[in-house]
Amino acid sequence: MASNGSTAHDVWYYPSEIENDLKGVDLPDDFIPEALACGWEYTRCVIPHFTSWKRYVAFIRLMVLAVIADFRGELVDVAGSDIIAGYETVFAGTAGHKEMVREFRCFLLGAAEKSSNRRDSEFFRRYVNALAQSPKNWFRIRDCDILARISMAGAVACNDFDNMWFSEDEWELLSELGICLYDGVAFYKHRAEGETHSTFAYVSSNLRYRRCREVLWALDVKWARDPGRRCVVNCLRYASGPMHMMMRRYRFVEDDLTIGNPETERVVAQTRQIVKLWYRVDTTDETSLHSARYADIIARRDKLMFAGLAEMLQSSDDGHCDRCVYRLSYGAEAVGQFGGVKLCDGCKEAWGKYIESFSARAAEVFPVVKSVLAIR
Repeated sequence: MASNGSTAHDVWYYPSEIENDLKGVDLPDDFIPEALACGWEYTRCVIPHFTSWKRYVAFIRLMVLAVIADFRGELVDVAGSDIIAGYETVFAGTAGHKEMVREFRCFLLGAAEKSSNRRDSEFFRRYVNALAQSPKNWFRIRDCDILARISMAGAVACNDFDNMWFSEDEWELLSELGICLYDGVAFYKHRAEGETHSTFAYVSSNLRYRRCREVLWALDVKWARDPGRRCVVNCLRYASGPMHMMMRRYRFVEDDLTIGNPETERVVAQTRQIVKLWYRVDTTDETSLHSARYADIIARRDKLMFAGLAEMLQSSDDGHCDRCVYRLSYGAEAVGQFGGVKLCDGCKEAWGKYIESFSARAAEVFPVVKSVLAIR
């Protein structure tokens, strides 16, 4: 494996509790401290305040494992082993314990498939097809892929609000909010990676970011004095922009203190070398679909997938629309392209209508914001 671009000038910071966590893992020496630091930085951004250090350290460990799944998926086969045994400390004793452990397994399953030699699998092909079936499918799958509700639930747990929980409608709305704000800022990073999972590969950015930002501030006004919900809105706010300036991974310093620089051939080349722990999803001609493994994953849906994902996958074999562009194996074909399904004009229009309804849907799910949110 090539170098990740780290130099003698890089300084990595992380707590001593995790310094030996990756000993014996099949990673080059220069990747290990960066992965540990990345897990720490991400945790500090999305959970700036905590009351339980034990749970906080456990959450950092989850994020380190998540980072590795993002760029070295062959090391993380959650379908082949109970890889998160001992990592359940974050949610133990909370209202969402079983649900969040299942959610994290599902994240590892999808992320590791995308960044490994299993990207030509039947599971991954159906997974990407399912993304494009509908906006509702898209946001639920991306919720898991981006660790949206895991991070919000982790913020609640690390502050010892063990009995606080949201309904599924509330989780989906909050996750959609965080996904759109994060993906808006990370657009060029995702395109450099040839991502199959980027909101703005499917919809126009002028439909999204401002509307979601307004809903975030409306919730913030109402939740700022509620300690538990304040943890959630803080998580969303930091992940929606400030994190991209503070974490080394997002290149803010390297890109002349600018957010939103289009990717270049050089950045894409670096992505293939896993510089900043990015991973390039290039197209491949391989089509060995591993149907037996897919059947095994489906059979263990209650352990490996969030509720409803198996049904999405089972119905996504041939795609949803005969005008959209589906493939046997996904990945970017050139610089400046994403790696997933290409929606036709008709589907883009239908998605746009769903997007336009965001403010109204937010007010329905969280009536508390109606008095401060201008519904359009």
